[in-house]
Amino acid sequence: MDLRFMNLPTATRIPTELVPSILGRNIVITLALIGLVFLVACGSSGQVARDFEVVQFNGGTFRLSEEVKTQAVVLNFWYPSCPPCREEMPAFEAAWQELKDEPVRFLGLYVPQGIDTEEDARDFIEEFGLTFNFATDRLARIAEAYELQYFPKTYFINKDGEVVASHISTLKTEEIITQVRALLGDTTS
Repeated sequence: MDLRFMNLPTATRIPTELVPSILGRNIVITLALIGLVFLVACGSSGQVARDFEVVQFNGGTFRLSEEVKTQAVVLNFWYPSCPPCREEMPAFEAAWQELKDEPVRFLGLYVPQGIDTEEDARDFIEEFGLTFNFATDRLARIAEAYELQYFPKTYFINKDGEVVASHISTLKTEEIITQVRALLGDTTS
């Protein structure tokens, strides 16, 4: 069947001279979207971190604006039944053990999802032997303020209260350590 002679409505015809430019435009759009995904995954820098206050599992209060006066903050949003969250927590603990004497504070912020409870979160912390600080974002207001859409998500916040970087999905120990050292201005690692 010779398609050149089919009687198609004008709106569906694409002049052959435009095909390369349409394909080129689609490639540009596709590349732009891929770039956007990478920007979202890696986060942006220079944004002021949203302030919040929570009661930690150990009973102490964590207020971001107070913490960043003296130290950098690594803020990790997670929940117990999240497979990537489970995968990355040992890396966070290893990074914390290496960095705990530095001016940095780690906070794991549990955001209730589905069937997970705060008791599940506490059991998770015990199961993994996690020693850094944890709290619950009970009504997900902090997650909402940070426009959280995916788990796990980690924010690296400097002493000026700026989000220097954010990361969606699992992080490895060395990635966390490198990012924290950059927050602290140590370029030797």
